[in-house]
Amino acid sequence: MKKIIVAILAALSCLFLFACVPSNVEKAEEKMEKAGYTVLAYSDKEAEGLVGGFIATKGLIGGESLTAVLFETVDDAKAFAEEIGSKAKRDGKWVYYGTEAAIKAFEK
Repeated sequence: MKKIIVAILAALSCLFLFACVPSNVEKAEEKMEKAGYTVLAYSDKEAEGLVGGFIATKGLIGGESLTAVLFETVDDAKAFAEEIGSKAKRDGKWVYYGTEAAIKAFEK
């Protein structure tokens, strides 16, 4: 029994070590602002499958940036990621791309 409890606790602690993206645009905007980015968020109720997204920047010339779009379904996100090509990353309903540091801040 003790081994089972230890295994469950180990599994739960591993979950906290993995990167996770925010669940909605508002949380993503807040997360990137806390990381020091200037964020311009938007929503588009008329575009089919699109919930919204944001552009986050930090610094002027040669600074960090991230563009992220949230979709209603994983299938919509997959289709959009395929359109963009290899520069885009997809995590669930999010599709995003940008500089390495900005991506790390978003995934953190």
